[in-house]
Amino acid sequence: MKNKLAITDWALEDRPREKMMTHGIRTLTDAELMAILIGSGNRNESAVDLSQ
Repeated sequence: MKNKLAITDWALEDRPREKMMTHGIRTLTDAELMAILIGSGNRNESAVDLSQ
C-alpha cells in the first residue's frame, strides 16, 4: 500500500487546525473535526482519512 501525504505535507490552508483558526470551526467537515480530536494518523492514513 502506498503511503498518503501526512497532514504536515498539506498546504497550510488545507490543514484542519489551521483552517479552523483562519476561517472558524463552522468551515470544517465532520471528518476534519474528528481529525483534530484524534490528533494524528498512522503510517498509511492521515487523521482525516481515519476520521472518514
